[in-house]
Amino acid sequence: MISPLELQTVIEDIKRVAKNVGPEDEANYSEDEDQTENNFVPRNYDIDCLHADDARDKVFVAILKALVARHNKPSSPKELATCIMRNEFTILG
Repeated sequence: MISPLELQTVIEDIKRVAKNVGPEDEANYSEDEDQTENNFVPRNYDIDCLHADDARDKVFVAILKALVARHNKPSSPKELATCIMRNEFTILG
């Protein structure tokens, strides 16, 4: 279990990623990524509800950051892994 302060730090870090993502970041995706969904409307998310046990898992948090960076667009595992490695959210095995 992580402390409430560590949990808040993780949540703030995910929010920081969300603030730093701009529309120009979407143009930086590689050609192998699925860009055919032009009518996609992202669902809202509430990162403040992140459970402490989930915040402990660095890979899970990196996946959340990647989804935030991709504006919560449906993504394949390959797309998420590419985003995680490109932005250095964590080291993948």
